[in-house]
Amino acid sequence: MSLSTSLLFRKLSGQILAAAACALPLASAAQTILGFSPSTGNPGTVITITGTGLNGTKSVLLNGQSLKINSNSAISLSVTVPVAASTGKLVVTTATGATVSASQFGVTRVTSGVAFPQQTTKGTSFNGIKVAAASNSAVTNSYGAVYYSTPTVADLTGTGRTDLLIGNANGNVEYWPQAAVGSTSFSKSGNLKLSNGTDIRVADFAKPTVVDLDGNGLLDLLVGTGDNQRIARFEQTAAGTLTFNSLGNLQVPSGSGTTDLVTGSYFPRPSVADLDGDGRLELLIGDYSGLLKRYEANNVNSAVFVADAGNIQANGANIKADGTATNGTAKPLVFDMDGNGLLDMVMGSQLGAITRYEQSARYATTFVSKGNLTTDGSTAINMGSSGNGEGGFAAPIITDINNDGRLDMLIGDQNGTIYLYTQKQQTALNNSPLPVQLSAFSGQAAGLGNQLTWATASELNSARFEVERSADGTSYTTLTSLAAAGTSTTAHSYQYLDAAAPAGTSYYRLRQVDQDGTSAYSPVVVLTRTSGAVSGGSAAQPQAFPTRFAEVLSIALPGAEVTQAATVTLFTTEGRQVYASSVQLSATPQALIGLPTLAPGLYVLRITTAAGTTSQRVSHE
Repeated sequence: MSLSTSLLFRKLSGQILAAAACALPLASAAQTILGFSPSTGNPGTVITITGTGLNGTKSVLLNGQSLKINSNSAISLSVTVPVAASTGKLVVTTATGATVSASQFGVTRVTSGVAFPQQTTKGTSFNGIKVAAASNSAVTNSYGAVYYSTPTVADLTGTGRTDLLIGNANGNVEYWPQAAVGSTSFSKSGNLKLSNGTDIRVADFAKPTVVDLDGNGLLDLLVGTGDNQRIARFEQTAAGTLTFNSLGNLQVPSGSGTTDLVTGSYFPRPSVADLDGDGRLELLIGDYSGLLKRYEANNVNSAVFVADAGNIQANGANIKADGTATNGTAKPLVFDMDGNGLLDMVMGSQLGAITRYEQSARYATTFVSKGNLTTDGSTAINMGSSGNGEGGFAAPIITDINNDGRLDMLIGDQNGTIYLYTQKQQTALNNSPLPVQLSAFSGQAAGLGNQLTWATASELNSARFEVERSADGTSYTTLTSLAAAGTSTTAHSYQYLDAAAPAGTSYYRLRQVDQDGTSAYSPVVVLTRTSGAVSGGSAAQPQAFPTRFAEVLSIALPGAEVTQAATVTLFTTEGRQVYASSVQLSATPQALIGLPTLAPGLYVLRITTAAGTTSQRVSHE
């Protein structure tokens, strides 16, 4: 049976150590990040960050999103990945400065599909949402009776809820709290307010997004200001509150000081992410021109942005909403939709299309076009009057509303409604009711190479697992094939050591093949090595892995250019031999054949080659 995209990634087995390279201190900061574990995980995963000077941490950010701090000491931090997180580097801020992790944390998800079936029928708004009609006379005189809903999501109260914040034509930001964590019920609770009790209100056509811009632990509300062509900034008065202080507009350098960032066209919508992985947030702004402008913070945790020359491009040309139309009103968001470590940019347009672009490479600021998002792989989502929505001016936001591991896309429109689309649940290829359930797939960049481990909760007619590696997350090659359990209702664990893993970033995925030849892929695990595999076969030392094993114990000779004959013996700690075998060692890991039933405890594995004998302690669970 093939892998279902209802794969159970709620729990990762073991800890995955990220490459413990030097972090990048971006201020005269006393703190350092030595590493973090695991290196990948679903929303809800607890990350342990190790380093120095971490006491008194104000915030830990992932692409500008706040991670809940569970515990904090001088040498360790525990944080939780939020529901709407995307792959990126971690930024830790204390009173002495900010530090950026050397490698990315990869956000994985139960599903990775890019088709989103519509859940609300045309003319029926999600939860009956209808934002307030414009009452601003300047707006109504120019545009008639308009609403223009632009949604975003945030947990303002710190309670784990995915609340809706919706900008409207009046310039207000409406607050629609979630009834409870994981609920699909939302109800309006007025407009977000300033500390003096008055409504937050920008010039008109409010288009909000939420980040922690300065890393102080307080959420910032960035609001595109319609005809004013600026991005207003508001910050929580205290953590967990629903009131804000106005901090003016975002700024750009001007002479020896700063001045307002002016987008150059009407109806700007901001989106925030760290595209190039340097810890400084990028601000991508779509507007009435249909083009996308890129600005980057002039430092980590800065609200001053420097304009990039030109516009955001895909396939060598400027990205433009609605193609060659004079105006397109681009409304972008940045999100790693398919969990492959490359950020996706999803853009709504004036005519109602939802188009997708993906980074051309990790840390790139250019994109590759992936076409329109669809409801079923072929039918394009169309929020225009002739499509599966109405009103045009599509404004998408992506999150996981009910915490089921499947992404939800909410799309606002000109009529003030909200439409719901939910990521298509991939099913087993032979439609069997009992799919292979992959309960864990993780990896670790270690001294011997990149070690991958995965586990299944059950299998049906499963033939084999093929491990594939990619240097760019797009083109994969097969490294090895491991026999699967066939049909089993008990848990099984598997492992593979990529002893030839190169230095740098590698992408891994599993191809699970059924006995009838059908197949499916797992989500992607991304690992980064600071050095390549051991070179020089004569200097290589035989190694066993994992050092703590349950079913399978494998051996390899990392860096070996030719195979070498070896004798393998396993002893108890009292010196009693329990296993012996002759093997041909190579850089490719091989499982020891014919291991007896072993009692839990410590053992000594002795490997003898022409170069000598090595011993290694291993533990059987």
